Amino acid sequence: MAVVAVVLAASCGGGNGDTQSASANAACTTPGISPTTAKVGLVFPSSGPAAPQFADFRAGIDARFGVANGNGGVHGRQLVYDWSDDNSDPATNRAVTTGLVERSQVFSILQASNVVFGSADYLHKNGIPVVGFSAETVWSKNDNMFTWSNYLTDGPAPTTWGTFAKNLGGRKAAVLRIAFSEASGIFAQKMTDSLKAAGIDVVYTDQISVTGTDPSMIAAKIKSYGVDVLAGALTVDAFASITSAVNRAQIPLKVSMSPSGYDQAVLIKYGAQLARTYLFLNVAPFEENLPAHKAFIAGMTAYAPQLQPPTQSVALSGWITADLFIRGLQAAGSCPTRQSFISGLRDVHDYDANGLVVPASDMAKYQSASPCYTFVQINAKGTAFDVQQPAPYCGQ
Repeated sequence: MAVVAVVLAASCGGGNGDTQSASANAACTTPGISPTTAKVGLVFPSSGPAAPQFADFRAGIDARFGVANGNGGVHGRQLVYDWSDDNSDPATNRAVTTGLVERSQVFSILQASNVVFGSADYLHKNGIPVVGFSAETVWSKNDNMFTWSNYLTDGPAPTTWGTFAKNLGGRKAAVLRIAFSEASGIFAQKMTDSLKAAGIDVVYTDQISVTGTDPSMIAAKIKSYGVDVLAGALTVDAFASITSAVNRAQIPLKVSMSPSGYDQAVLIKYGAQLARTYLFLNVAPFEENLPAHKAFIAGMTAYAPQLQPPTQSVALSGWITADLFIRGLQAAGSCPTRQSFISGLRDVHDYDANGLVVPASDMAKYQSASPCYTFVQINAKGTAFDVQQPAPYCGQ
């Protein structure tokens, strides 16, 4: 376990530095909370098959914590973290998370992984707050787990994806998923449900091996079934290889749609292959250049300059995760407990990360899937993202 202390020089004085706050801080006995610091645990896969999907997450955490610490911290405490690699493995996820809680004595856990279910029961049983990026249904099951958007829940699928494809003329769909990936399988089923609800026939489904599937065979099947909508939950490289094969086969798709790929680095590597593909986001796209985007870029430049360009969606997810944690710590009061954090953050009904989360998220409605997404399309040359209107696009 690497130990990283994100402690930066803070200005003296101000509302967080008065005698009353210092006295309250000294009296706190909650694990991870000292008079001068608030320590959390960060878990994500820096190795294993899912590592590329989450590689930039930590940079966003560093940037948001850095900005907060530079402004005096939260209730006079600097934000620090210990981090662990879960190796994209549920058993490892549970082991390293347990270690952070019991040995490192962290206050809460920040997570971005595809195997969070490995530690979810343990964290819920022990009342440990969890904040992070949702990629599994477990985020909608436990009241100690916080995210700004749920793609996957045990409830009905949002109609958004289906109505979007239907409005573009889609009639027959292929929905693909990654073999041996529970999260991909669940998402593919939700996508299937959404398309069917809109009146689109899902005529072809398949599991894609990230190492052994021949994209030309998939394209041949798509053509034989008369598919005009291609969707699913694949890695960016797998989706790009299939869309490239579809283009070579001259299949006239009306909609190619993916939840992954909104990054400048993707345009550089796969732009031509993914041209005209639609991506759907739960955040305001960088193309809108909002004040919150400018604050994010400034924070990344100051505290995570190694990530270039800084406008990476996974880094933005890290930034929002850290920001949501800060919101919960503020709501928990000057002498926070884990329960006051959970209760306080559940009472936040309009979390928008200063405009980055669109529409604002109600932390009390964690069991419901988000019905609103902003769609962007990779342009015909594969060189830029075009924001589609209306933004956000909402279903039910």
